[in-house]
Amino acid sequence: MTPPDRPFEEAFSNLIGLLDSLAFPYCLLGALALGAWGTPRTTQDVDVFIGLEPSDHQRLLEAMEATGFSYDAQWAEANPMIRQVHLRFQRGPIPVDLLLPRDDHDREILPRRQRVQLGNRDVWVISAEDLILHKLKVGRAQDFVDVLSVLHHQKGALDLQYVESWSLRLGIREEWNYCQQQMKEGSHP
Repeated sequence: MTPPDRPFEEAFSNLIGLLDSLAFPYCLLGALALGAWGTPRTTQDVDVFIGLEPSDHQRLLEAMEATGFSYDAQWAEANPMIRQVHLRFQRGPIPVDLLLPRDDHDREILPRRQRVQLGNRDVWVISAEDLILHKLKVGRAQDFVDVLSVLHHQKGALDLQYVESWSLRLGIREEWNYCQQQMKEGSHP
């Protein structure tokens, strides 16, 4: 059991336990996944990609609320363009974002996820290649730093043809080329 003075660890542990018990396919994204494939960095939110049928939405909402997570209706109201594919919950001060598939690449993520040890738990994490693509799709400055970190730490272990192919299909080829150039120049974390 997680001590009550550690809200992040408590939210993370309860969320993973819940998702495992409901048997919804999921994988961690964001900084938590970065800890598996690149240079770990601190975070105060939990980002999860989840395979969920529309008929399962209500069951998930009820299970989340029964486990102490509250649906952030105010956030949903402020984000009408994505609220059907991005569900925001809170557990105390910790935001928990559940992302649903939005494009063809997203539908490839769950079959390629990998089981890894994070802390004292085995959890599903997005593959290193799909983390790179996901970060490039979002395209914030920190995302590029994260991609370079994954490229550095996973050098020689990545399926670069997969990343190359999807970067073309997703229209993020320039972003992918930029990261490759940065690696060649030694500009990585």
